[in-house]
Amino acid sequence: MRVLRPLACLLPNAAKTAALVILNRPLEGEILKQFFNISLFKAVTDGGINRLFTCFDGQQDKYIPDLITGDFDSATRPVLDFYQQQSVSIMNTPDQDETDFTKCLRITVDKTKHLPVDQYLIVGSMGGRLDHHYANVATLFKAITITPRPVYLISSGNLACLLPPGKTVIQADTGLEDDWCGLIPMGCRCDHVTTTGLKWNLSDQPLAFGELVSTSNTYSAQQVTVETDQPLLWTMGYRFSEQASEETG
Repeated sequence: MRVLRPLACLLPNAAKTAALVILNRPLEGEILKQFFNISLFKAVTDGGINRLFTCFDGQQDKYIPDLITGDFDSATRPVLDFYQQQSVSIMNTPDQDETDFTKCLRITVDKTKHLPVDQYLIVGSMGGRLDHHYANVATLFKAITITPRPVYLISSGNLACLLPPGKTVIQADTGLEDDWCGLIPMGCRCDHVTTTGLKWNLSDQPLAFGELVSTSNTYSAQQVTVETDQPLLWTMGYRFSEQASEETG
């Protein structure tokens, strides 16, 4: 059984046990500050480094990543030069069989294998081009073979993670949960899904596109359990207060 508390990373007293990966989508400055504060390792993919640079205009030297990876078809030379002068490791990953996110996650997991990292936080991961969004979700399917630790896509009030087959307990007790959540059968049909703690629970029911998909669900308890026979995407909304970042900073 797996126990997750997905929004604990947004709490003011969150433990410093995360690794951060920044992708090439608009970034939320206050959440990014929070995640820098609680991350033992920070990695950025290609064009994401442009986003990081502009997000902290005038304060770039306070938010320095450990690693920049990618095929570098998006990162600008002056920005790369700035971070190189800050002794950031820059790693070229030209392989086109995987996305920059997948390649960066593989490297980040390897770099953090001797650190007490218990989760991977992925920002700049949702919104914009739909093909990029689905590519990021597809990486979650690879992620369950790369690391046993949870990988969270976090962006614009949304969090998503892939639940592996079996039983998962999701603690929704931080006070930052929005009033919606969902279970999306991405990749394949789920024949047997059972839940507790939701307003509309499932009892050994199938989930599949063209059939039932559990969107716009909500909570009936602060603990949700999900039992599934196939990987299943969990989605939830969050409300983040800027005070969290200020108190951890």
